[in-house]
Amino acid sequence: MKNLSQSFRSLFFSTKCSVCGKYIETTTQYICHECFKVLRRKSEIKNIDNYYFLYYYDEDIKKIITDYKLKNRKGLSKEISILIKKPLKELISEKRINIVIPVPISRNRMRERGFNQVEEILKELDIGYKTIDRVKDTEHMYSILEEKRREENIKKAFKNNEVNADGKNILIIDDIVTTGSTIREVVKEISEKSSPKEIYIFSVAMSKFFKK
Repeated sequence: MKNLSQSFRSLFFSTKCSVCGKYIETTTQYICHECFKVLRRKSEIKNIDNYYFLYYYDEDIKKIITDYKLKNRKGLSKEISILIKKPLKELISEKRINIVIPVPISRNRMRERGFNQVEEILKELDIGYKTIDRVKDTEHMYSILEEKRREENIKKAFKNNEVNADGKNILIIDDIVTTGSTIREVVKEISEKSSPKEIYIFSVAMSKFFKK
């Protein structure tokens, strides 16, 4: 079955590196060896207050996340998980995180994509998590440039019916933080339903224009 799956990929999908575009001989990778080495060297955890992230959202990271979410490259979850494994697990240990919550995607996105990109990474890392619901189908946030419109777009998009965060250290995880509108709405919903001890945020990438 594995060989059949790999043959199917090589016939119908690109085997080019998501970063540099070079052809990759193996059908089990999406990032070439050279680009992966560069990404590993750059994967140092950074933070702005309680927001933690590994990369700035530059052109290379944009290509990887676009391929992962929009170009049928679900297998990139394995390579992304390798890159973030050590810093993420160290953060969970250091901050004594009790509950991990991936930012949920809308029903429309789930139908389009077939998976939640953050949940797939957490599964690869064998990190347990709890979920909240996304009850509003929003526009793609990257298509909205004005901060006020972003906030209106994401307002009341989440519903927490399951997670009791009272007295807990919470870690919210997303792939990209651009302006922080989505994260602030998630934090608001969690905080309105319970009283967490601390809430931290981890993302693979952070926009250089982010201001807390």
